[in-house]
Amino acid sequence: MRIARIVSCGFGPTVVMLSLGALAAGAETGVKPEDLFEKPVALAGPDGTPMVTGKAQGCPFAADYDGDGTIDLVLGAKDGMDTATGGIWLIPNLGTNQKPAFSFDKAFRVAEAAGPTGVNCGCKSSGHMLVQCVDWNNDGFLDIVLSDTYQRTSILLNDGTSRGNPTFAMQKFFDMEKKNHAMYAGGGDWDGDGVTDFLHMPFAGANFKLVKGIREGDAVKFQEDGLQGCTVLDFQGQKPRKCAWAWNFSGTAKARGVTEFVGVAVGGDGQEEIAFFEVKDGQSRQVATLAKPEGSTPLLTASDLNGDGKMDILYSCGVFKNEHDKTRVWVMYGKVANAPVAAAD
Repeated sequence: MRIARIVSCGFGPTVVMLSLGALAAGAETGVKPEDLFEKPVALAGPDGTPMVTGKAQGCPFAADYDGDGTIDLVLGAKDGMDTATGGIWLIPNLGTNQKPAFSFDKAFRVAEAAGPTGVNCGCKSSGHMLVQCVDWNNDGFLDIVLSDTYQRTSILLNDGTSRGNPTFAMQKFFDMEKKNHAMYAGGGDWDGDGVTDFLHMPFAGANFKLVKGIREGDAVKFQEDGLQGCTVLDFQGQKPRKCAWAWNFSGTAKARGVTEFVGVAVGGDGQEEIAFFEVKDGQSRQVATLAKPEGSTPLLTASDLNGDGKMDILYSCGVFKNEHDKTRVWVMYGKVANAPVAAAD
């Protein structure tokens, strides 16, 4: 099997060889994406009413932030479409992992010791707050990695003073290499070592820059030299424009010598869609459209929302195109056991 080349973009070795896998043009994929995920379901409250936030362009991630064994939601979002600022909201699960229930009325904004955290994303129309969670410092408390898509990626370290109402200290992870729009982020296991990585996607997915995940005990952090030590994923072909998340979704990707990932792509009708990709021999191809979002500006992550050991796809978008300040969240439950064992992943 040929392996895709990964080129260093910083001060480390000039070339690193990693097995990416992929789908050669015209080849059969060997999997049917509809066998990997359930159809999208809107997250709803205890009474079954779909949860709608009052925040714009939200990005959801599933994590048990309070350590009670029930998986909650972390939402990065803008305060509104008429502002370039935003933050992160923690939304407790009012149900169970098997039957999660969420109400934005119970959400609260992530705070630092001095007060609620605010982030300037630099743009009213294009800015986003893209989040994922890891246990950065191996203290048993979940921390948050935030990319504002415009200027900076930051780490919010949980100070460990409260499980249910945590406060954080924000520090710079890395600055963007160019102050511009569309610095989208993704994640997942891009190098096949079973550890979650951070994916920086400058210029609307024109290239992918990998910040490698490092496991320390049960904790996971990303290499701390950020963009200086990242690697460029050197493959060609069809790519999503934002939020690319890799995982062995089928459970057979390694055996087939491919890398599977999901992302937000632009369909033939010009509308954004949730798509499934495979990469082989340096060529990427969109295998299938998984969902056509009901609203606008979808953002996605991959995590295990219901704790069944199967990676799910979480995505959000504006409820209607003319109501960007209202975000609804959907889940596509995974059908294949493939989630990492460590909660910090």
